[in-house]
Amino acid sequence: SAPVRSRARVRATVVMFFTFWFQFFAAIIAAGLLYGAIYILMQDKAEKHIQHVAAERDTNLTTAELAAYDGRTSGRPILVSLCGKIYDVMSSAALYGKGGQYNSFAGKDITVACAKFNKTSDAHFNAQWTGLTKPERELLAKWEDLFAKKYPEVGKVTDVDNMAPCPQSNEGIAMQADAYSTTLGLDLFAKKHIS
Repeated sequence: SAPVRSRARVRATVVMFFTFWFQFFAAIIAAGLLYGAIYILMQDKAEKHIQHVAAERDTNLTTAELAAYDGRTSGRPILVSLCGKIYDVMSSAALYGKGGQYNSFAGKDITVACAKFNKTSDAHFNAQWTGLTKPERELLAKWEDLFAKKYPEVGKVTDVDNMAPCPQSNEGIAMQADAYSTTLGLDLFAKKHIS
């Protein structure tokens, strides 16, 4: 009977040992999950409280300086440049601000991206627009009219001549894709889907 009690005591000790460590690690995991959830909630709350202010007139900037106005910093306007003219797009902060559909445009010259109707290629941002095709220039004119009507012009980009060259598609499929995107953009304007 003594060996039976001894085995029972060992078994109880082992069970207690594993129960303790299981509960210990479960508590650590629960604390980590709670901390993570609180952290995410605080981040979301902080992002929702970014306050944008209107830009001052005659805000002449280089492309490097323009990059600071990308909608991610509270107390700054959201600016984009089109054909070297800087526009305050704060009235569309949901589109151009952090997490917005067009946040990739914020703080950049978007002339070539608009002309090629392509917001996915970084090469189209802060690029010279002298090498655009006739349809691309037609689409660009529509974007210029839209921005002039919708957003206040607040300044100029001062280093337009130093921008990267306009990216050119030299291969058949890439050229066709550029042409298709531009045609799509022109069609969307014609059908009043962009206004």
